[in-house]
Amino acid sequence: MRLILPRPFGRKAALFAVLLVFGCRHPDPPVKPGEPIPAEQDVTVDTADKECDGLLTAFTAYGDCPNATDDERAWAKQVSELAQRSFDAGKKGKPDAEAQKVIAHACHRATESVKNATLRCLAGKPPPPNY
Repeated sequence: MRLILPRPFGRKAALFAVLLVFGCRHPDPPVKPGEPIPAEQDVTVDTADKECDGLLTAFTAYGDCPNATDDERAWAKQVSELAQRSFDAGKKGKPDAEAQKVIAHACHRATESVKNATLRCLAGKPPPPNY
């Protein structure tokens, strides 16, 4: 003679078994932290005027790249003109020494970025997009 269990009990037992199988899993141990990332080197910057003049020179060099498209040359010229107007307007405000330092750092970072873009441009034309 076989044992017959009531239906609600069988469903509860099945649910309990499923919860027991999937609920008893332990989480993976946490990942060990990696090596610390070193801080950026302190950058020595010149005056704000010299750093921002360097940015204008970098835009001119980017526009003179032989591999640049006409749109890129026009963009470099427009951004250079806009930057010159912005620098002139900023000089009229006579910022204090701390603001001059912040401006010099910003111009230095932008100059390095444009110099790197010029190096990429000098390396050759970009490959065609894969659409």
